[in-house]
Amino acid sequence: MTGKRRTVSLRPDLALASELLDRLVRPLLLVAVTCFLGTFGYYFIGHGRWSLLDCAYMTSITLTTVGYGEILDQMGPDARTFSMGLMWVGMGVTLYAVSTVTAFVVEKNFTHLLKERRMEKRIAAMKGHVIVCGAGRIGSNVIRELYVTKHPCVVIEGDPDRIAWAQEHFKDLCILRGDATEEEALKRAGIARAVGVVATLNDDSHNLLITVQARYANPKIKIVARCDENNRVDKFYYAGANYVVNPTFIGGMRMASEMLRPNVVAFLDRMLRGLDPSTRVEEAVVAENSKWAGLALQEADIYGNTGLTPIAIKQPGQKDFTYNPPPTERLQPETVIVAIGTPTQINLLKKFCGNEVYMDETSEEDGPKA
Repeated sequence: MTGKRRTVSLRPDLALASELLDRLVRPLLLVAVTCFLGTFGYYFIGHGRWSLLDCAYMTSITLTTVGYGEILDQMGPDARTFSMGLMWVGMGVTLYAVSTVTAFVVEKNFTHLLKERRMEKRIAAMKGHVIVCGAGRIGSNVIRELYVTKHPCVVIEGDPDRIAWAQEHFKDLCILRGDATEEEALKRAGIARAVGVVATLNDDSHNLLITVQARYANPKIKIVARCDENNRVDKFYYAGANYVVNPTFIGGMRMASEMLRPNVVAFLDRMLRGLDPSTRVEEAVVAENSKWAGLALQEADIYGNTGLTPIAIKQPGQKDFTYNPPPTERLQPETVIVAIGTPTQINLLKKFCGNEVYMDETSEEDGPKA
């Protein structure tokens, strides 16, 4: 997390607020209405000869059945009949309210509510994070990569089972219960302060809606969207997506590559999927305030400063990369540098480029893990 801490007023999750209303507010409101009716019932039966305080006291001891007796003088048949009815109704209302509040606490809903409030406070302090919409089969892998590389992220998921799984496997993960297609959910996830959104839902129309709303909420944000149908890809780009990924197409290409060039695939797997924590393929973007902006590669002395040799460079405004760039290649603001190295080397590269640093340098000491 980066940036200054901010105080942001966030609306509670609608489902949780509705549950709180049903489980707590309504029973307590029912008790209050019963007390009100009992107090004024006695007052009107007595034609005003009993004070409201005495009527309220009589109502209280009748509802709670404490048995202090009649404190109102000259109670006639009407008042006693009213007391019997109030007693039976009051017992039912009181038992209902007490059982409801007890169940709410026992079922840990109150604890869950407090956890969500603490989560919203953490998210309110975040800046430069990635929002992952969905924690399913694809979303969980996106979360894992962001988690391993120490990129701050917020997950939006509506399935309680997936939420429980994510919280179990990723410690201190910021995850919100909600519908990622709703604008309010994106706002609660800090869309205005985020650097990226990944739409991983298994419905193209839902991912398209997320793309439209994310682009509207933050015109500068990077959007990566899942699209299962190739004939819809153009719609995603038109809606504002920066990158569109078809899992079926990627899967087919991967299977073909495993057959034709298995060693290359194995190498890229170790670099990209974190199978070898000591070495990663990463990218850095030269910022305007970087000391390297305007220098040629040989002048920047990337190898001397970081121990890395760039394997590819993409200049701003160009679609293609320059592989094994020559020493005379000049670095400009927004130039993308791709390199392979240890977390320490990658962090140095990002620092010199003026980027945020997220990678955990301790991983290179731990070595590969089974």
